[in-house]
Amino acid sequence: APIIMSFPHFYQADERFVSAIDGMHPNKEDHETFVDINPLTGIILRAAKRFQINIYVKKLDDFVETGDIRTMVFPVMYLNESVLIDKETASRLKSVINTTLIVTNIPYIIMALGVFFGLVFTWLVCRGQQGSMDEGTADERAPLIRT
Repeated sequence: APIIMSFPHFYQADERFVSAIDGMHPNKEDHETFVDINPLTGIILRAAKRFQINIYVKKLDDFVETGDIRTMVFPVMYLNESVLIDKETASRLKSVINTTLIVTNIPYIIMALGVFFGLVFTWLVCRGQQGSMDEGTADERAPLIRT
């Protein structure tokens, strides 16, 4: 028999597949396949692989045993594999992210300290030059005359 794969409850399929079977109620939260990955570390935070195995059923006029079967895609099995990060791994991931944030900001901290100390040094040098103009007695500041 031809096997057809789909999302559960024919999620994102044409409406004619959904309406052909009673009890089909597709919705994104319960029937979507997804993977949430942390972009910094590549760790999977949560994921779900959901699919449905269907069989294509067709009425054969020459085969009496098919009776009143309609031609349709008939769901046989629905599989849901889900994973969620545990608390221990989540706390380790949080620690790695915090460490990474600190490490990436170290160059900016060093630059800020360099600018701060540069301004303090400049201020001290300028302050020291102003005081040197007024130092000494009048005789010490007089030009030296040789005879």
